[in-house]
Amino acid sequence: MQTVDAMGKACPTPVIMTRKALRDNDVVVTRVSEKIATENISKMAKQLGYKVSVEQKGDHEWAVTVEKQATMPTACDAAINATTVEDSGDQQRIEPATFNSIRLSDGYIVVLDSNEVGRGDSTLGKQLAKSFVSSLTEQDVLPEYILMFNSGVKLAMKDADTVEDLQALEKMGVKVMECGICVNFFDIKDQLGVGSITNMFRITELMRTAQRVVKPC
Repeated sequence: MQTVDAMGKACPTPVIMTRKALRDNDVVVTRVSEKIATENISKMAKQLGYKVSVEQKGDHEWAVTVEKQATMPTACDAAINATTVEDSGDQQRIEPATFNSIRLSDGYIVVLDSNEVGRGDSTLGKQLAKSFVSSLTEQDVLPEYILMFNSGVKLAMKDADTVEDLQALEKMGVKVMECGICVNFFDIKDQLGVGSITNMFRITELMRTAQRVVKPC
């Protein structure tokens, strides 16, 4: 059993910490200070077919216990942890991903066209962008490419709070690419800390031929 201290951590960090601990442990107890974190961890555990229980320890402290158990994968598991592959014909099929096995999915692309996620408050949008990129590092199925254009290229800057996660993804085999026109527009070529520069033709081609494109709104 492993205990994870996620006290004071905002979501999705407690979920990510719990999921990471579950890679090497059958039972994980996560301490959190927000009720919403207990709900999010519980949802994650149920989606994976694991047993989960929540115990309130104080006014602002909960312990969430997640325990692996032998269950058949559900339809929800297949949808969440699946990667699209080609069969012997030309038809696509869905292959479930193994929880403890990180893999790249050919034809799966993530597009980041802004250094903010969503519309509204700019500060919140930047926090959501960081959370999105951080969450990618803890997925069992990783994209083949991460394509960045417009202000999304700023996420690859050396002083960006997303650069370490992007570097980690690159080390795991994800190809990180930035739009050259956009890099020149913002004059940040010498400030990039990850990835390689490409052009909009290549970005368009990759998106057109991709099996799955994920873009945070």
